[in-house]
Amino acid sequence: MSSSPEQQPARTTPAKDEIPDRLCTWCKVPMTKRLVGDGQYLHYTCPKCVFQHAMKWGKK
Repeated sequence: MSSSPEQQPARTTPAKDEIPDRLCTWCKVPMTKRLVGDGQYLHYTCPKCVFQHAMKWGKK
């Protein structure tokens, strides 16, 4: 048995609570959010007017 702790791979996708919420520009209702592009981009969609917005995901 080895005495060193096992190394776990770094998590590349953020937890759901790490992704910021966003309101629709026009409707002011919370948009749904999901990661796209292998976790590199955030994609928001308004459930009311179907307005879409994408932004590059990068934790600051």
